[in-house]
Amino acid sequence: MEDELDATIAKAPSPEDGPTESEPAKPPSPGGRTLGLGGLLIELVLPVAFSAALLLVLASYTAYWDLRRPVGLGIFGLLLVALSLFVSIRVDGLTLARRQRRGRKQLLNRANARARLAKFVLGGLLIPIAALAAANLLELPNHQTPMSLAIRLSISKPPAARAEQLANTVLRAESSAARVQGIVALQTLRSSEALDQLLRILSDDPTALQGGGEYQALSKALASYGAPARAKLRQRFDQVSPGARRGASAPPGDLFERYFAAGFEGLKSEIDGRSPDPAAEEERERLQATRAGLKQALSLMETDAPSAPDGSPLPAFIMQTFLQMGLQKDPDLLAFAHRTALDAGWSDAVRGQALLLIANLGGKDDLDALYAYLESPSLLLRTRATQAIATLQSKLTVAATSG
Repeated sequence: MEDELDATIAKAPSPEDGPTESEPAKPPSPGGRTLGLGGLLIELVLPVAFSAALLLVLASYTAYWDLRRPVGLGIFGLLLVALSLFVSIRVDGLTLARRQRRGRKQLLNRANARARLAKFVLGGLLIPIAALAAANLLELPNHQTPMSLAIRLSISKPPAARAEQLANTVLRAESSAARVQGIVALQTLRSSEALDQLLRILSDDPTALQGGGEYQALSKALASYGAPARAKLRQRFDQVSPGARRGASAPPGDLFERYFAAGFEGLKSEIDGRSPDPAAEEERERLQATRAGLKQALSLMETDAPSAPDGSPLPAFIMQTFLQMGLQKDPDLLAFAHRTALDAGWSDAVRGQALLLIANLGGKDDLDALYAYLESPSLLLRTRATQAIATLQSKLTVAATSG
């Protein structure tokens, strides 16, 4: 009996012999830890990517949510952080059971409270903020940013917006009267799109800077937009090439219309509004004589001014638009006017307009600078300096009286 038992034990396979031919091999038990990096990256990137895409789609269907404006972009940032945090919490809840089964075998993306809190802070707060900052600060070719490119690709525009339709009509119109009416219509829209279309007309319409009614209407329309137009016109002014500066001049024949016509009309309306009497009739006659004399003097001055047909009329147009804005205080524009008046690279017409702009924006400290131009060899600069001194001195006198 003992011999049979010993033989059976001897025939039994030992663990060191490995599996028998009829018994399949068992896979080794997973005793090591896994990194879990892939799952963690998905849970960190997915919330911000999903939230950004959803908000861009929503903005494209919301008429009053303009991502090109600082307010609209700020709302986008706040919603991006809030929505990313919400999605991060929801995704964590969906994957929590699987991570709990793995226990401590996963080095990253664990199921304990500290790891989950760190993931919420990263995926719901830090990564959305960093992604939004990078999308607005990183510069791509053509001076674009990832955010501006995403906005342009995601926000669908109507085939032809109203402002664009009006601008197309102006550019196609054959008569000056039709172009003037289209420009006035764009002025009344009072929107950023209309301002962009007015600037488009300034660039694309070859007749816009040739003087006449269209010149005046376009300048007045741009002036009505105030600060937004001022910033964009300053950029265009600075882009004028040095070779085109000396020839930069105002269109001939309408100095009176640009600088004095509105004032004379206002004064005439004030006189007409009084009760009829002989004194009012005499004032009207004197006003008419003064108007005729001034128009004649300006006509002679323009005739004596040297012509420069190769120059660009854009700088003079921009300066006139600044004058029509009726600004009272603007330190940056005042400094710009002083620099332009001092720069001999500009034509006398543009420098003279800069002197008038100094009178509109300046104060007592600017009078000495204006008086210095009375010694200029240029008749046009001396005339403009005299006019600017009179305007500024009158403004200072009114301020002192009212104060």
